[in-house]
Amino acid sequence: MKKKKYNNINIISGKFKGKKIKVINSEILKPTMCFIRENLFNWLMKNNLYKLKCLDCYAGTGILSFEALSRNALLATLIENNKKIFQQLKKNIFLLKIKNIFLIYNDTINFLSKKSNIQYDLIFIDPPFCEKNILLQKTCILLEKNNWLTNNARIFIEYKKKSNNFLLPNNWIKYRQKTFGMVTYLLYQKFI
Repeated sequence: MKKKKYNNINIISGKFKGKKIKVINSEILKPTMCFIRENLFNWLMKNNLYKLKCLDCYAGTGILSFEALSRNALLATLIENNKKIFQQLKKNIFLLKIKNIFLIYNDTINFLSKKSNIQYDLIFIDPPFCEKNILLQKTCILLEKNNWLTNNARIFIEYKKKSNNFLLPNNWIKYRQKTFGMVTYLLYQKFI
């Protein structure tokens, strides 16, 4: 039997509720599960998403940014370095007719290594799973070091449950944490 080239993911709430995005069926992609997205946005909705600027460090399917924009985030910047996945993201953005989204074809570590002119309120960090969490740790350090975060930014992190611990900036305070299956996900808030 021939393997499907694409899968669909539903946006679960907001103005794009029920809309489907096409996702390349790939070993590389691990879309954030519906249950986890629902938990994350329930945690976040205690603080309105209206006017928040989002940064999706390892965009993949882009589903976290699509969910945030569906719930009235001001804008989203998505970084993706896989050409096929990047092209599919472009198609999904076009089909959803989203204007307040910026798609960047680049390596996340390279992109975050420069000082930022814009600061973000909500950051999604869901790098490819790795036992040592090297990308995850480097990303967090660069976000703080190069001025990518607003003073009260919220940072969502998703990683493989059975993997090494990683260091985070001292001024990031854990707000929530859960584990579902093989995934641990956390929400932090930056304090000055």
